[in-house]
Amino acid sequence: MSRLFDQTDAQKTSPWTGPPVALFWDQSLVWGLVLVEALETMGVPYRLVTAAQIRAQALGNHRVLMVPGGWAAHKARALGPEGLEQMRAFVRSGGGYVGFCGGAGLALAGTSSLNLVPIQRKNLSQRLPNASGEVWIEGNEDHPFWKNLPPRIPVSIWWPSQFAWDNGLGVDVLARYRGYGEDFWVADLCAADVARCGASWKDLEKSYGINLNPELLDGQAAILSCRVGKGMAVLSYPHLEMPEGWGRRLLASMLNALQKTCHPMDVERRKPSSPAASVPCAQVSQAIDNGSVSITPLEALHPNGQAFIVPVPSVTAFRALEEALEEAQSLIAFGERHLLWRWRRPWLLQWQRGLRGLEYGSLAVCLRFVVSYCAQEKLVAHPSTPWDDLAQGLLENTRLFCRQARKLLLHEKVASHQGPVNKLQPVNAQVDALRDALFGRGMSHTGLSQQVFDTLDALVFCALERRRMGDAMPSGFWTQRPTKAHGHGHA
Repeated sequence: MSRLFDQTDAQKTSPWTGPPVALFWDQSLVWGLVLVEALETMGVPYRLVTAAQIRAQALGNHRVLMVPGGWAAHKARALGPEGLEQMRAFVRSGGGYVGFCGGAGLALAGTSSLNLVPIQRKNLSQRLPNASGEVWIEGNEDHPFWKNLPPRIPVSIWWPSQFAWDNGLGVDVLARYRGYGEDFWVADLCAADVARCGASWKDLEKSYGINLNPELLDGQAAILSCRVGKGMAVLSYPHLEMPEGWGRRLLASMLNALQKTCHPMDVERRKPSSPAASVPCAQVSQAIDNGSVSITPLEALHPNGQAFIVPVPSVTAFRALEEALEEAQSLIAFGERHLLWRWRRPWLLQWQRGLRGLEYGSLAVCLRFVVSYCAQEKLVAHPSTPWDDLAQGLLENTRLFCRQARKLLLHEKVASHQGPVNKLQPVNAQVDALRDALFGRGMSHTGLSQQVFDTLDALVFCALERRRMGDAMPSGFWTQRPTKAHGHGHA
C-alpha cells in the first residue's frame, strides 16, 4: 500500500487475523485522514463506519472501534442518543474502543458522552490548555500493550484536554507525560526556547492570563485503559497515529492485543443491506443548504444506515472542488502574507495566538485530499449524485466563508495591536459579529463553518470509499499541488 506520508522506522502489525477495524468517520476530517494513513502503513484492514450505520448496528461485524480526533461534541451530535448507546453496547459486550484526543474525550463521563470510564476532563484552571507538539511519555512496562517498547518514547499531542484521573477509580494508566521535545509549544511559545533564555513561566503566565508551565503535564496521565463490561476502552490524548514512528509502534502493539482479546458477542448483528440503487439527491441538497436541519450531508447519503456504492465523480463536481480549493489556498496565502500563521506540518498550521487556525488549515488540507483523489479518477461527463450537490454546495459556502474570513483576520490583526485578543472573548463589534457568523461563540465551531465542514466531511468520506475500491493514492499527495484530472468526459 502506498504511503500517504513520508515515514521512517515504520512497523507493521503481526498478520491480521480478525475482521477489519471499524473507523468512526463522522466529524474526523484531517484527524481521520491521518488515522487512515496510519492503518494502511501498518497493514491493518479497516472499514469506515458512519453514525447512521452505527445506529443501524453495523458495529456487530467488528471487534475494535477506533475514533479519531476532532471535536467530541460534534461526534456526539452526529451519533445522537441511539448511536451513543450502540457504541456503549458494543464495548460492554466485548468490543475494543480506541480513541485519540477528541475520540478519547467522547468516551469520558459527562452529558452527551459515552460515559465508558468514570472520569472527566480536568477543569481549565488546572490544566495546560494550549500545548502542542512533541512530548515524552513513560509507559507502564507491566501492561501488555507496552510490550517490546523502551520505558520512554516520544509522541505528539495537539491541544489536548487532560484526564481528571484518580487512583481509586479502577482505570489503569498506560502512560504518563515525562518531559517535552524541541517542537513542543505552549500557546505561541516554543518551550525549549523559553528554557534556553531563562525566562520565568510565572511572569509569562501573568502576561498571557493562562497556564503555560509545561511542568503541569509532568506525571499526569496521558493514556488510560479500562475494562468496560466485557470489553476494553483505550483513551489517548497523544496522537499515536502520527507518522513519527514510536507512537505507531505502541498503536500496533495495542491493536494486536485487542484483536486477540475483544469478541463482542451480545450486540445484535445485522446482515449488510443491499447497496442503494441511488442516493437521495433532494435530501443531500437540503442538508447542505440548511445548517439548522438535524440531518448532516453524510447521513443524507445513507438514511437509516442503508448501504450504497459511491459513484464516480463528474467533471462538473471536480471543477467546483478545484475552485473551492483555490479559494481555500488563497485564504491560507492571505494569512501567510499577514504573518498570521505558517505550516507546521503538511497537514497542520501554527497560528498566531488569539486567532483560529485549525479550521482554516483543515479546510485547505481536506480539499487538497478530495481534489487529489478526483484527479486520479476517470471522471464522467453526466451529473453524478451525490458529488455534484455536495461539491456545488461546498463551493458556494467556501466562497462566502473565505471572503468573510479575510475580513475577520484583518480586524483581528488590527485589534491585536491595541491589546490582547482572545478567540472566545469579546473584542469589538466588527470582530464579534464576524466570529459569530463564521464560528459561533464556542470553541467547537458552529455557524457557517459547521455547514462547510459537515459537507466536507461527506466529500472526504466519498473520496475514501471510492479510493478503497481502486488503487491507493500516490505517496506525498499532502504536499503536492493537485494536477488536472485526466479522462474528463469519458465513462
